[in-house]
Amino acid sequence: MAALSKTAPIGALFLLAGAAQAEVTAEQVWQDWQEGARRLGETRIETGAEDRAGDTLTITDLVLTMQGEDGTLIARLPRIVFTETGDGTVEIGMSDSYPITITGTDEAGVESEIDLTIRQTGLALTVSGDPDAMRYDYTASRYALTLDEITEAGEMVPAEGLFALNALSGSYLVQTGADGLRRTGYDIAAETLEIALEGEDAETGGTFSIDASVAEIAIDGALSLPEGMDEAEALPEGFSLAFDYATGPALVEFDGEGPQGRAAGTARTGSSEVSLALDPARASYASSTKGLTLTLTDGPLPFPVEASVAEYGFALDAPLAADEAAQDLSARVTLDSLTLSDPIWALFDPSAILPRDPATLILELSGTARLPQDLTDPETAEAVGEEAAMAEAAPEIESLTLDRLVLRLAGAEVLGDGTFSFDNSDFETFAGFPRPEGQIDLRITGLNGLIENLSRLGVIPAEQLMGPRMMLGLFTTPVGHDELTSTIEINAEGHVIANDQRIK
Repeated sequence: MAALSKTAPIGALFLLAGAAQAEVTAEQVWQDWQEGARRLGETRIETGAEDRAGDTLTITDLVLTMQGEDGTLIARLPRIVFTETGDGTVEIGMSDSYPITITGTDEAGVESEIDLTIRQTGLALTVSGDPDAMRYDYTASRYALTLDEITEAGEMVPAEGLFALNALSGSYLVQTGADGLRRTGYDIAAETLEIALEGEDAETGGTFSIDASVAEIAIDGALSLPEGMDEAEALPEGFSLAFDYATGPALVEFDGEGPQGRAAGTARTGSSEVSLALDPARASYASSTKGLTLTLTDGPLPFPVEASVAEYGFALDAPLAADEAAQDLSARVTLDSLTLSDPIWALFDPSAILPRDPATLILELSGTARLPQDLTDPETAEAVGEEAAMAEAAPEIESLTLDRLVLRLAGAEVLGDGTFSFDNSDFETFAGFPRPEGQIDLRITGLNGLIENLSRLGVIPAEQLMGPRMMLGLFTTPVGHDELTSTIEINAEGHVIANDQRIK
């Protein structure tokens, strides 16, 4: 069903159904609703009737068709009512439920179809503002998407699914400027999110089920869409997207069985955050999840497995647009305080030789790079695989700073920082790489103890201990009990120097 992932997103329909664009009069509401739909891609809107009676405009038998690269999404709304309230606002009423059908063909030519239903309970939509700035306020006791049926090559695939938001509220502010940009700012809040999936693999007979609940959902963001964006191959001027997502505690319960056996367990988190920003010039992403606990009650091991992490996450901020000047970039990886249950440790350390302290990896980088070509340009993507073209389009890293390194594992700790600059005119000193210049400083504790423990475990034979100790003597300087420092430098001549000793 790979082709279905390329079909116009269901989330786009949520925007239409849950916050349809509108203005002061019912007709303006309806016209702007259609314009918003058309900006989401190749879209066709058909209606059975459009009837005006007093202060109400009623649309019946609406069919919304969105054409994707390899598939089609069709939504059928029996009834939409736009009512002018007389105080400058418009209320929108919709059918309590309506179907959605997604069809597509994958690369092997297999046709697939997914039948869905939107069910909304207690939905109230009020539109206020003026033709240039429209605000939508909405509430719903429940807003749900259910999976009714999946077929592949004419055969039904056993599957059920539910995605539901409870106690939903929020607002949209929509503006269309003289420049043709349609700007939408939005915020969404929900008390809980429910997700339920069940399915069966017809080929293997395997089954799976997932039940999830997430509390305290909060989403806000902004979207700017220029006219004709659906025809653009790259991010056009004026496009921008900002998105922030946060949740409170979450619980996921999973159960599956197949040829390799059964797996069942739970995953809990204390909170999660995700942020995304994208425009033609830059892209940034950051995520953080705190208080993760994973419990596997059934699995490949003959005993329950438990692991926990205080925090894990990833972040990246990088330029996309070409510029002769160097541009800033940064990245972060966080895996803080990973702990494993004793039965897992016992698999490779039954005598408890290694300290079972939480493991941590924190890596934070920043730097600058020059982009000779826009990374969103289709020609840049086409350069992949062509050595000469790829070399011409590739970003040139000019500087890289290790802002923070924290590595803790089995009683040892490594802390580090440092900075390097790069000469992109010299790819000979370090074959295939621009010549670096700078240094990195490291402080290491507990490493000798870790080597001794690995020897006791049999990982490093006792007769081979001399090798690692000689390497430590070459690259490090003792400064205390099982505490070492190391400075690795690369100078302007391309010499590699460790603790004032040249090693290259």
